[in-house]
Amino acid sequence: MSSAKRPLLHLWLLELATDFFAVTASYFVIYFVRFHSQWGVSLFTAVNRALGVRDTGELQPFYSDFYLASSFRLVLFITAAVCVLYALLNIYSGHRPIRRRLIAWNIILANAIALAAFYIYFYISRNIFHPRSFFVTVMPVNAVITILLRLLLYSVLRTAREKHCIDRVNTVLVGSGEDAAFIRDLVEKNVPHGITIVDSMTLDLDFPFEETLARIVERLDKSGAHMLITAERRLSAAQIMCILEKCADKGIPAKILSDEFSVIANQARIRSDLVKGIPLMHFAEPRQNALLKAVKRVTDVLFASLFILILSPVLLLAAVLIKLTSAGPVLFRQERIGVNRRPFTMYKFRTMHHRADELVAQLEEFNESGRGLFKIKQDPRMTGVGKFLRRFSIDELPQLLNVLKGDMSLIGPRPLPRRDFEGYYEDWHYSRHEGVPGITCLWQVSGRSDLDFHNMCILDVYYLRNRSWVLDLKILFRTVHAVLFARGAY
Repeated sequence: MSSAKRPLLHLWLLELATDFFAVTASYFVIYFVRFHSQWGVSLFTAVNRALGVRDTGELQPFYSDFYLASSFRLVLFITAAVCVLYALLNIYSGHRPIRRRLIAWNIILANAIALAAFYIYFYISRNIFHPRSFFVTVMPVNAVITILLRLLLYSVLRTAREKHCIDRVNTVLVGSGEDAAFIRDLVEKNVPHGITIVDSMTLDLDFPFEETLARIVERLDKSGAHMLITAERRLSAAQIMCILEKCADKGIPAKILSDEFSVIANQARIRSDLVKGIPLMHFAEPRQNALLKAVKRVTDVLFASLFILILSPVLLLAAVLIKLTSAGPVLFRQERIGVNRRPFTMYKFRTMHHRADELVAQLEEFNESGRGLFKIKQDPRMTGVGKFLRRFSIDELPQLLNVLKGDMSLIGPRPLPRRDFEGYYEDWHYSRHEGVPGITCLWQVSGRSDLDFHNMCILDVYYLRNRSWVLDLKILFRTVHAVLFARGAY
């Protein structure tokens, strides 16, 4: 096996450090110009007047002392705001894309959004203490300094990769034809984020796939690869999942070019590299980190408790309406299959007539979701109140209790009833049970019941391989939109 150096596992930390330095630099540049230069007072008084706010020149000494004493707190606050936005706008290069991205534009956009958020906060909180001119100048300067520091960082990394093999990502390219040639040319020309093709192999799908898979593993071992890229559109979903499983065993990420993953790029709107209109999706290496699991569990408990407290009036009203309008219990309890295929009891507000489960067999012919799921848009078992509760996903709120019990997480693959679990028709479908099930997930915000079971499993596998606080935050934001507009809710 090759003794090549491992690539940097946390490249984003270097980018985060430069972003923190940029905020610090911009803060103190504006501070010294604003309070310790001959022309600063006149300049910022003019800026204030242009913004339509009061002249703060007479308070110069007080503001100078305040902004110097508060520098650490405000720098951290601004850094946190812009860096969260950078992450949401995919500015950090954790997935090492092979195509160039609009980093500079997104940095400018993030700083503009942060500035707008600050101003909205000042308005809502009636905060007239902070001079608006200070923030309206810090953010543009921060955008410029951040872009310059990023260019410097990438230049240093490029030199380190070329001359010292630091952060070089040795990659095996699998595939043949125009797609593989296009990817090879793109990578060799740009060497994006240190990706270097050290070996390649063609695929002959006329041979048994087990032999092909063994050859791929052999090439990975022989080259000491840090990443695999496949560029073969003819691979089935089941074959792709076998390849991903082997990469997981090796602890390396994979980029897969396939029409099978169009649902991730199109319906789930996950940013990806496109090769002639086909998404090249990134699947990160598996993470087995006890600390991250503990942090996620603590976060789940805290937010579930907070949501129960805030939504308690809604929970109480839903319970009363259910009790007054139909016979039966308020809560519907059903066995669901959770992590590692373990069953548990999941709670929901009852939205159907009592004993509706007994009618499933009679309604099977009207199932609109195909194999693996049971969904009917105009389900005759639904109550009037139940339709409203499902319309805004209020029926799911009792699952916050499941989160507190540890059976579920706020975000994760949706747990399915045993009937659906026993209807899995490909072995790889069971991999969706490798993570704790959630109240919401990529499937929920990408079309929900409008997507079939096959695509739901693809989205679940993508989430489990790429889960992070950034992806979780995106799903939470999109869940609010999905609930308000009831996309695919029935």
